[in-house]
Amino acid sequence: MEFSIIIPTYNRASHLGSAISSVLSQTHQDWELLVVDDGSTDNTQEIVTSFQDPRIHYYYQENAERSAARNKGVELAQGEWICFLDSDDYYLPNHLEKMVEVIGENPLKKMLLASGLLIEENGHRKQKKPLNTSRNPVREISEIFLIPTQVCIHRDLLVENRFDQRFSLWEDTHLWMRIAAKYPVIQTQSYTAIQVHHDTSTVNKGLRMVRIADVERYIAAISDLEENYKDLLKGKFEQKDFTKYIDSKYRMYLYQARQNRQLGTSISIWWKGFIHQPSFYFLSELPKIFLNKLGIGIHE
Repeated sequence: MEFSIIIPTYNRASHLGSAISSVLSQTHQDWELLVVDDGSTDNTQEIVTSFQDPRIHYYYQENAERSAARNKGVELAQGEWICFLDSDDYYLPNHLEKMVEVIGENPLKKMLLASGLLIEENGHRKQKKPLNTSRNPVREISEIFLIPTQVCIHRDLLVENRFDQRFSLWEDTHLWMRIAAKYPVIQTQSYTAIQVHHDTSTVNKGLRMVRIADVERYIAAISDLEENYKDLLKGKFEQKDFTKYIDSKYRMYLYQARQNRQLGTSISIWWKGFIHQPSFYFLSELPKIFLNKLGIGIHE
């Protein structure tokens, strides 16, 4: 059984070595690693080529964002199963071994596997809530995000379904929900994937400074799924679900922006959210924006 592991990367040379080393340390050794450099300007290539293993392949492309980088990796992959690994994350040594066990236990080969995820920050780890696949898997994925590092998919599913290259936020959930609407989703019981939160990680950067452009890109990806995949998602995620979901994302961004005392950004998000779904919640949030800017009730 062979795995193709795809690492898309952009200027992450300081973290990339750990990700590659974690693949080399796998107890299951039937794999290839494809590092797709999305236009890095640091010493990414030097880091990759310092690992002398013929199973490691380096590919460079002009910057086209991570959806394009992952799709390129899928096109080049030779393995039956495709795993993703973000360049600042890593696997525990038994990650692929546990995937092999779960695959062997399930007669349906065309499926999406999700390992348990550990979130590591400042040297401490905590478990992220796993999917409850006895429920509607599409809804579960919408509520409990799967990051690419914990996902392994039969290659046939990724030949039929690609990351939408128009989107660089929520693009992974967009794909997972489309796949979950048609194929089985299996949550493994083993926590073997590690997501590392650090000062320059996408998660932390997004929390420190909310950008309107990011909010709009996030909502655009959700709206695209709603508008263009109605038939696929019928009975699994309906229009009312999307309305509620988008509302929750505006609330999420609004809360973070006002905690950051970003007055103009908060007002803009408030207006977009109120227009989308007028509610008492947004009316009650308006004075908090100004109070937070003054440092009053910053955590309310």
